[in-house]
Amino acid sequence: MNVYEKLIQARLMFQNENVKKSGQNKYAGYTYFELNDILPICNKICNDVKAVCVLNFTESVATLQFIDCEKTDDVITFTSPMSEATLKGCHKVQNLGAVETYIKRYLYQNCFEIAENDALDSQPINNNQTVNNSGNSGTQKKEALPKWTKEQSD
Repeated sequence: MNVYEKLIQARLMFQNENVKKSGQNKYAGYTYFELNDILPICNKICNDVKAVCVLNFTESVATLQFIDCEKTDDVITFTSPMSEATLKGCHKVQNLGAVETYIKRYLYQNCFEIAENDALDSQPINNNQTVNNSGNSGTQKKEALPKWTKEQSD
């Protein structure tokens, strides 16, 4: 198998695992994948298909490389711009750790095509009702999303 065949095999294997989300955002009312939910499975799958994921962070970019262990020059790279966090009561290193943890999770989700509900799922759909990605509707009064035009999306 080439590296692309290994990646698609890994993605299919992950989808067949039926992984459950353990992270909970009680304030916004949704669940999400934590690294503890996905990393053990991703590592096992990589071992099975003879690949490895390697992460790297610079000041501006984070990368995850999906590397074929049998042909180490064969690599698929996923990237994300770095960001910042300002958590209450935390120092710079803790904020950096939070950023790296979030970006690591998102890079693995991109690599293995791990589906999450879109962020817009938890946004208001009109001025009087909200819908979160758990499927529950609420009655909080919130501001409506802006209307996008075709020109804005191009």
